Amino acid sequence: MNNQMLCFTSLFIAIFFTSQSTTTTAYNFKFNSFGGNGTGLISFHGDAEYGGPNSSGAIALTRDNIPFSHGRAIHISPVTFKSNATSLYPFKTSFTFSITPKTNPGPGHGLAFIVVPANQHDGSGLGYLSLVNRTSNGNPNNHLFAVEFDVFQDKNLRDMNDNHVGVDINSVDSVVSVKSGYWVMTRNGWLFKDLKLSSGDRYRAWIEYNNNHKVISVTIGLAHLKKPNRPLIEAKFDLSNVVHEVMYIGFAGSMGHGVQRHEIWDWAFQN
Repeated sequence: MNNQMLCFTSLFIAIFFTSQSTTTTAYNFKFNSFGGNGTGLISFHGDAEYGGPNSSGAIALTRDNIPFSHGRAIHISPVTFKSNATSLYPFKTSFTFSITPKTNPGPGHGLAFIVVPANQHDGSGLGYLSLVNRTSNGNPNNHLFAVEFDVFQDKNLRDMNDNHVGVDINSVDSVVSVKSGYWVMTRNGWLFKDLKLSSGDRYRAWIEYNNNHKVISVTIGLAHLKKPNRPLIEAKFDLSNVVHEVMYIGFAGSMGHGVQRHEIWDWAFQN
């Protein structure tokens, strides 16, 4: 396992509010780019690394020269998600990513934003996306929340197609899965536009959790355009039994028989 530290220039804010009876920690950070000589705040596991083969400045979750490559990149500072055992804070994150095949055909499998209980790597590659492995998939003790961007149809894992977005709870068998794309409002109503995740283009994803209504929303769109007004996914799910009081956040990804690059270009998180 490769566990390196990433250095980058970033804006990082942690604000602490203290009252007589409680202490609450609010996290708000934004990385406009990765690189530089700042404090190392990302740990790499498996084949993930900073920069990739071309020193692109992105987080690379897989390596071109390693067959069936997979890895994780995790923020080294844990995030407080609850004020007590049951009260979960709302949170939101956004990031720019790209999935670029380097061989033709170049089957994925894809990447995911992850919330996990430990800064470690215990997942497998291929369709498991470096999230879980064959024996741990579906185990409620995983305490895993993830949003996957999957570019390979693994029928053994009940993938709907080879270009979808899914919400994963303790398993890569998504609780909600939809075709990749975004909504735009026209004169005749809402129009759905497809996005091919493995095109090599840069896309932006927005993931939010509303703790009052227990709703997970996921939106994706072209990186250079504003956020679409209608989410791609709105899933009602109570994360309070999945997420511990303190968790780690980051990204995971894996590739298959062909070479495919999985990169994160910027990242913001707030709760």
